[in-house]
Amino acid sequence: MDSLGNTDLWERHLVAFFASRSVTPEAENSCIAWAKSVCKTDSVIISGFHSPLEKRVLRLLLEHKHPVILFLGRAMYKRIPAEYQEAIDEGRMLIVSVRNNCRHSNDSAETRNWNVARFADEIFMSPFDRNSLLSTMHYTYTHYKDVPITIL
Repeated sequence: MDSLGNTDLWERHLVAFFASRSVTPEAENSCIAWAKSVCKTDSVIISGFHSPLEKRVLRLLLEHKHPVILFLGRAMYKRIPAEYQEAIDEGRMLIVSVRNNCRHSNDSAETRNWNVARFADEIFMSPFDRNSLLSTMHYTYTHYKDVPITIL
């Protein structure tokens, strides 16, 4: 794994967030409300921030200057986006790359998501359908792991 940013974030309470690529407006509103409430805590949000809702949550967290760990399912950025660089410079962001692939794929997304979950102290998910990759993760964590998992 390659990383860039504040590695001290690993030592804090890590809360994973996963969102399906397609969510209802009600589910989206629930997740945004959750993200706003998280900004009042000192937990670090860890996610791939890849789906549209995850990206929206990331923007909200960055606007509120909340600490985040961004997991990439591909190689590290060659140029860091300005809003990420500001967060890195302020010590509230860590970017982690788990694959050396140039492009994102379903396989790299799955690898990324399982790595995110592996590091999390607790997990929150948007609602998902049973064909979603999140369904398998939810089943595994509710039946075989001690990490609390919540569907928003």
